[in-house]
Amino acid sequence: MSQPFQVGTTYRNRAGEYVVQAIAGDEMTIHYVGGSTLKTKVNIQARIWENIQFEEQMAREEERQKLAKEASQAARRRTALAKKARAKPPFKGFVPSDFEPKKRGITWSSREALGRLLVGDLSQRTGAGFGFWIIPRQSEIHIAQVAHYDRDQRDSRAAFFVSIDERGVDYGLRVGNPGGKAKKDWHRPAFLAALAEDGKPRRSLRAAMKKHGLSMDVYARDGRYGQVGQLLVQERGFLLQQEEAEQSMTKRMSWQDVVEYLQEVAPKQQSDVFIRKLLPAESALKAGQGVSAEILQVFKALLPIYDAIVAG
Repeated sequence: MSQPFQVGTTYRNRAGEYVVQAIAGDEMTIHYVGGSTLKTKVNIQARIWENIQFEEQMAREEERQKLAKEASQAARRRTALAKKARAKPPFKGFVPSDFEPKKRGITWSSREALGRLLVGDLSQRTGAGFGFWIIPRQSEIHIAQVAHYDRDQRDSRAAFFVSIDERGVDYGLRVGNPGGKAKKDWHRPAFLAALAEDGKPRRSLRAAMKKHGLSMDVYARDGRYGQVGQLLVQERGFLLQQEEAEQSMTKRMSWQDVVEYLQEVAPKQQSDVFIRKLLPAESALKAGQGVSAEILQVFKALLPIYDAIVAG
């Protein structure tokens, strides 16, 4: 009689794993791993073993089909996003009038084209759905995952940003805090939690700051809203710089010091953290279309900390 068993080999039935000790005709003796010994029929155990093998094969095939379907869907999304991005008017670079002050701020003629370009690249790279929003009465756009942004609550969210003034192009990652008691969907607590842990998001943030010359600028409302401190990478830690009316102060900080400092800055008032870089207007104009690549490099370097915040 044909049967699948060999003496000394391990098999499995519904009760668990066992080792075949002996086979005599249509009977066999099995010993459960860590358990008892049993005499049983060969054909019964063969049928159970074959059923288990079939079930596992089917489960593997279902998982393979599921993964293939997910990969195909992700590929179609990336293709659609890339096609959509290519169909939009290209970003041709900044022009001198973008940096000229006007009565109602600075007119930035190509911000929609730049927004579409940045969103298309980030969406295609990550597979996530990014969008962009023009900030009313400001020369600024926000770029973020659509599922994790609220234009009516933008001060409580994290978002990539590009802003223009007479100095040049300011871009990076902003983490807002509207003030008052924090709510569950605010991003600031998740940001501080990511900085408190020695993991990939924190290490990637410091590496991005060092490589791209970024600063961590802290703004708060204490009577009047304005910058209250700037953190720069220095050796193995950070250097805090503060400018006040009567004096300036510098202080070396560890990651723990940074987290404590950010927790203590105007906890009940509006405050914001900008991890950013300023590209002078002259350099932005000279770069032409290539300025978008410089902006994207910084955004991509900051993606690990952004992902940690929105997953928070």
